[in-house]
Amino acid sequence: MPIRIIQVGLGQWGADWAETVVPQVPEVEAIGWVDQNPDTLKRMELRLGARPNQCFPTLEAALSNINTDAVLITADVRAHASLIELALEAGKHVLVEKPFVSTTVEAVRLVDLADRCRLTLMVSQNFRFFPAAVSAAQLVREQVLGPLGAVHIEFRRFLNCTPADASFYNFRQPLLEDLGIHHFDLMRMVLAQEPREVYCTAWQPEGSPFREPPAAAATITFDQGTVVTYRGNWLSVGAETPYGGEWHMECAEGEIIWTCRGDRDVTLDGDQVRIRKGGHPAVPIGLPKIGSFGRRESLATFARAVENGDVAPFASLGRDNIGSLALMEAAITSATTGRVISVETLNSKRPKH
Repeated sequence: MPIRIIQVGLGQWGADWAETVVPQVPEVEAIGWVDQNPDTLKRMELRLGARPNQCFPTLEAALSNINTDAVLITADVRAHASLIELALEAGKHVLVEKPFVSTTVEAVRLVDLADRCRLTLMVSQNFRFFPAAVSAAQLVREQVLGPLGAVHIEFRRFLNCTPADASFYNFRQPLLEDLGIHHFDLMRMVLAQEPREVYCTAWQPEGSPFREPPAAAATITFDQGTVVTYRGNWLSVGAETPYGGEWHMECAEGEIIWTCRGDRDVTLDGDQVRIRKGGHPAVPIGLPKIGSFGRRESLATFARAVENGDVAPFASLGRDNIGSLALMEAAITSATTGRVISVETLNSKRPKH
């Protein structure tokens, strides 16, 4: 039997979840939808073929009228903490879009609440569920090219072609918080290490329509000595990378080169992994065959965890995700203060993969 879910947040990305992701996951059944904007709610009611008694302006109203197993939160990050708390206190499991919440303090409070309620709280870090990312993580763990040393990551896109009043231009930290959280999370997953300190600088490229910096560079030191250099830019005129960024991981005996997540997480066109041994040319390697990927597999993983407690190896439970959130928070603090910042993960209970 699929688990029953209520989805909260039907903006542009939430609507994409509702129309292209949730219907493709047989482990779940959407039985209710929530959005505070009545026009958005009515439009999605028509597009989804939902009944009026399945659509609500608030999560409180939905929970009062529908018996659900879980809540999928795809609303603005500023609403995440209150929505998660409400769902958990109502006895519902929660899958929340990234970023989890705005601060590690909020995150710790909520994962502690989930533990007390004995409920699953998971963050949809969908980049973890692409075959190239899984393959890269396995290569590092198996030390196929020996111990890992330095890592270099580049993300480049040009996003200056939408209307000047587009809401994305007003996001808080549009690179470090909205997309960088994926890259920070992948660093922890692939390296199997925890960040210890970060120095980050962010800037506004010439002619930028963004309210806050869309470009940044960071140096991050991890607890086993690996140093990561990271650069990302939403207004780059260089060759575009997949959304996962281009990774060059230098090991004792060669280099692992990989990338993942193309233009949308509905294809695997952006996934590839290559290995370069010594001075030899890079050779592509085969990727693991997977039935589903991206957000679909993130949602299916959550459903399986709710149904039978089966947590996949790279699933991002709320407590684990605190480490990624802490690195994001530290990078933003460094970028705004100009100082090297220690990463306080508040995450001593992190399970080892």
